[in-house]
Amino acid sequence: MSIKKAAGLFFLLALFACTPEPLVDPVDGPGEQQKTEEPEPEKHVDPVMLTFIEKGKNGINASLDESGGVWTLTSTTADPFIYTSALESDLGPEHRVLCFEYLCVSGIDDLQVFYGNYITEQRSRHFGAIPPAGTWKEFSCSLASDIVKFNWGKQGDKLRLDWGNKSNIRIQIRNIRIREMNAAELKAYEAELSKAQGKEAEAGRISNYLVNSYPCSITSVEVGKTEVTVKGTTDGSSGYYVADIGPWESLTEITSFTLKAAVSGNTFTVTMPRIADRNNIPKYDRVLSRFAVVRLEGSSQTLCSHARYADSIEPVSNPAPLVPKTKKGLGGFVVNNNLSDLDDLGITSVTVNIVLNSLVNTERSGNYMVQWQFGGITYYMNSGYASQLDRVMAECRKRGIVVSAILLNRQSDTQSKATALMKHPECDGGNYSMPNLTSPAAVNVYAAALDYLASRYSSDNFGRIHHWILHNEVDFQKEWTNMGDQPELRYMDSYVRSMRICHNLAHKYDPNSSVMISLTHSWARAEGQYASKSLLEDLCMYSSAEGDFLWGVAYHPYPQNLTLPQFWKDDTSSTYSLNSSFCTFKNLEVVNAWVMDKAHFYRGTSKRLLFLSENGTNSPSYSEPDLARQAAGAAWAWKKTDALEGIDGIQWHNWQDNRAEGGLRIGLRRFKDDSEDPNGKKPAWYVWQAAGTSSEDSVFAPYLPVIGISSWSEIFGSL
Repeated sequence: MSIKKAAGLFFLLALFACTPEPLVDPVDGPGEQQKTEEPEPEKHVDPVMLTFIEKGKNGINASLDESGGVWTLTSTTADPFIYTSALESDLGPEHRVLCFEYLCVSGIDDLQVFYGNYITEQRSRHFGAIPPAGTWKEFSCSLASDIVKFNWGKQGDKLRLDWGNKSNIRIQIRNIRIREMNAAELKAYEAELSKAQGKEAEAGRISNYLVNSYPCSITSVEVGKTEVTVKGTTDGSSGYYVADIGPWESLTEITSFTLKAAVSGNTFTVTMPRIADRNNIPKYDRVLSRFAVVRLEGSSQTLCSHARYADSIEPVSNPAPLVPKTKKGLGGFVVNNNLSDLDDLGITSVTVNIVLNSLVNTERSGNYMVQWQFGGITYYMNSGYASQLDRVMAECRKRGIVVSAILLNRQSDTQSKATALMKHPECDGGNYSMPNLTSPAAVNVYAAALDYLASRYSSDNFGRIHHWILHNEVDFQKEWTNMGDQPELRYMDSYVRSMRICHNLAHKYDPNSSVMISLTHSWARAEGQYASKSLLEDLCMYSSAEGDFLWGVAYHPYPQNLTLPQFWKDDTSSTYSLNSSFCTFKNLEVVNAWVMDKAHFYRGTSKRLLFLSENGTNSPSYSEPDLARQAAGAAWAWKKTDALEGIDGIQWHNWQDNRAEGGLRIGLRRFKDDSEDPNGKKPAWYVWQAAGTSSEDSVFAPYLPVIGISSWSEIFGSL
């Protein structure tokens, strides 16, 4: 929320908070006493009544019992939604709460409200679960912040209500309305506004920190087997100390630092033990720390340098780097009955999802039986889950396939006691949570899971993770790596700390591994919460301020509309400009140009890794024309990827059509339960097989007329 928007919210609060002042009658003459009238009774405003409309609904059957005004909604897909009727006039400033009465024995796993009439994920909010109700209950949610944020509430505006992520759910609704706030809701809204302003202020401090010029500097941090050596400079004044800053500490918000050693002179070298007893972590590993110069004057401690993470880490092992033999890969790899595809398609790289809560627990229970110590604290790893990962890694190891692990932190519905600890305290929904980096205990359990993975999968014993993708589509964080509503830099500050924890632990075991930022196709336009280009620029600022590290880009250049396979004509906002709104298969030159810019190189010397780690074109049906359009898109994607120097690989997603993906058919194979050809190979499968082989041109040729071109050279553009 911007300061300007916050000011608008203050104005609304003033309207809500107004109460009549007592009135005083004038004195009429001698002996008359002033008479105070009773305060006027509180006035209530009638709610604005709404109903549903049939037009535009999706995946839902809707019927109205007009006698009782009861709507019955039954979901038929995993993405059910319906629109409300349009507002007949502008909302007044009092109307801020959406509410309705409902009956639903199963409950709804999540209510998402879109503020029309321009529908994008950016103009929506998840309000969480609607509890089961066997008798009529009322559900309400405050729209106050969003009405201002999205400039919603004008005559003709509608809401789109998305009823969870499951099919065959039945809910009855009546008395849909937008009413005024009650006292409790107003108090909560005031608190929300105050919190938002505090977040904006913190983001401003982070921005100032990143660009500030300090009198001192940390020039290098070397982590050895038993010691950490910190070198730096000062302006020669007295009172300077080296501070050890834990990953749970927000640098711009702390005022009392953990001071390790006084320093003097224009240059200094400080050596300290690598392992320390700190913050109830008996064997805290300073490989996770960053170090800064702080000035001590009386009781005041002032930050006097940027903080710096480890520049070098003495590794436990040093496996040789593995580079994909070709650019052809596969996304979401699991061990299944189609393993021969790895060989038949010539796959040289894959992504593998790893849900951390399925791996680590704070106590022994069920399959969480394998003890693992980190920081002197014992955790329990899931032997069954590790065995599944072992099989995945083994299949890749024997074929020389490069593995990129996608690290996910589920925020609910797990058997691990670590879930509540690892869930970020500001997470308010979505599929996954940003890891909780607000306390030493939460950091340590997160680090323990990563340390176990890096230790186990850094050699040929169990197979190997070569790269680490953190976490999923962070520019679309509310849906995929949720941390609640956040200014961009406050979100990125937490995300970068998560990247650094993973990077440094991975480099204990494999100094050639990279961590990667996961981004959607929203290049210069914030279609989700943030623009992917902006987050890349933020990451460059952090690298400049706190020391560069081996990070790369895991990009998802899906078509603008994932359901439409003809991106070559439909992606009208994907242009050949570094300021293009989107970067999709159509204009891959954009992300290629960014990564090839030497200003973005690792330490100014080497190009960062760029994988197209999740992407595919849809076949809306299994009709011959739709399958041909999907295959044509795959051919286009390969031709561009193969030609663009900055792209290191493309992992096609999905391997097989998945019924849980909202009706999309982006796989190389049909649904497992397809009635005509279960698990059948689609034309795109044969395109992917031919890619990079001697049969490429002959297999690809039939798709030139599908796109409407005579030569593949016509698909390329220039910036």
